[in-house]
Amino acid sequence: MSPVLELADVVRRYPQADGSELTVLDSVSLTIRAGETVSVAGRSGSGKSTLLHLAAGIETPSDGTVRLGGQELAGLPDSERSRLRGRFVGLVFQFFHLVPYLSVRENVLLPARIAGVSRVPDNGAPPTEVGAAADRLLSAVGLERRAREPARRLSGGEMQRTAIARALLLQPALLLADEPTGNLDARGATRVAELLFRLVRERGAGLLLATHDPELAARADTRLRLRAGRLTVDGAAPSPGSE
Repeated sequence: MSPVLELADVVRRYPQADGSELTVLDSVSLTIRAGETVSVAGRSGSGKSTLLHLAAGIETPSDGTVRLGGQELAGLPDSERSRLRGRFVGLVFQFFHLVPYLSVRENVLLPARIAGVSRVPDNGAPPTEVGAAADRLLSAVGLERRAREPARRLSGGEMQRTAIARALLLQPALLLADEPTGNLDARGATRVAELLFRLVRERGAGLLLATHDPELAARADTRLRLRAGRLTVDGAAPSPGSE
């Protein structure tokens, strides 16, 4: 099975005011195939969000290659990277990024509206109308009774469940989740974690998850950690001076 995401020897540097460069990611390599779940842990500022931004084509690497759905992102214009992201990637953020005055259902439908599509893949079945797909996802996340309410009336856990449904609407091959339980209480975090992994596996998507939460990280098939800009298997001893 072809990888949905490949990072090979990726480096990300940022220029500093004094003329130097800060290396946030250093020779990072990672491959994710459909159905695989990978968590990346690390301290705040360790580069987890940068890694996800590179995987989505939101940022481009200083060195190395990133392939999304088999397409190398280097040299592509912003519009083409955006098109690939819309086709292959679903995004879940710590702060939800819902439109508060839109209804829950309207928020879930936003990716289809932006992409200008009226029918979406249906987990191996013939394409289905986007409204029907949104309704099924809202039922799957337990929000069918709140579909018509403005998003601003939801609890934090309900907002994140809405965001997960939105991210899965176009049946992406890869889901990128950045601290998806970071703003939730323990009960809400557990429910969102269970829902996230269940829906990803049901749909056969790959998952790259950045988190501080060891319990959430432990749910993934592969657990990694960012230390001093490098990926290691979680639990491996850090190299001298890396922390």
